Amino acid sequence: MTTPTFDTQASVSKLRSAGVDEPVAHGSVEVVVGATSPLVTRDMLATEVAGLKADMLTAMYRALWIQGMGIVAVVGGIVGIAQAVG
Repeated sequence: MTTPTFDTQASVSKLRSAGVDEPVAHGSVEVVVGATSPLVTRDMLATEVAGLKADMLTAMYRALWIQGMGIVAVVGGIVGIAQAVG
């Protein structure tokens, strides 16, 4: 889903054709742009969530590898001690 863009020139033209003075039309459009620019769109949110998901998966796989290597090392140590004692 694409986010529609706000056409500032068309908005100024519509205000001018409705009888609004040019400085007021430009000022009004600037206020609208300033008020709506910090809003988050679905596309922006989806992109951010996808990036976070990839980062989390990478961290999970890294943690699993570290834990797996730790388990192998402990089991190896136990087997080594058992062979030395037995």
